[in-house]
Amino acid sequence: MPSADTTVSPSKGAGSMKAKMLALNSQLEDQDASISSVRTRLESMEEIVGEGGSGLEKEIQKHTKIMQERLMETINAIQEDCDHKFSLQAAENKRMQQHLSTAKRENQTLTKRLVALEERVAVLELELGGDNEEDEEF
Repeated sequence: MPSADTTVSPSKGAGSMKAKMLALNSQLEDQDASISSVRTRLESMEEIVGEGGSGLEKEIQKHTKIMQERLMETINAIQEDCDHKFSLQAAENKRMQQHLSTAKRENQTLTKRLVALEERVAVLELELGGDNEEDEEF
């Protein structure tokens, strides 16, 4: 804001008095505009907050509620994602358990066949070995 010299010197005359008055009027208009701007901002804040701050609590509650809803949406989305992943893991565990059971049954079957083959080899060795013993006796 321009500052004007408000003192009047006798040597400047009436012309300088008009200039000073114009400068003062200009300053006054600038200050009025500034006050008007501040008043407008204050009124808009009072619309939000209410006179004396009574609406501030409502505004805070409104924003808190919005944030709470967003947080709950995020939590629900994460919960749904976790539930989906857990169900997929449970299905995979069941499939792996079935695969393990099948492998155990196959292993038992192969073990029984191996034991049977070992017994047969032992019998055949005895038979073959018995033939050799009979041949040696003659």
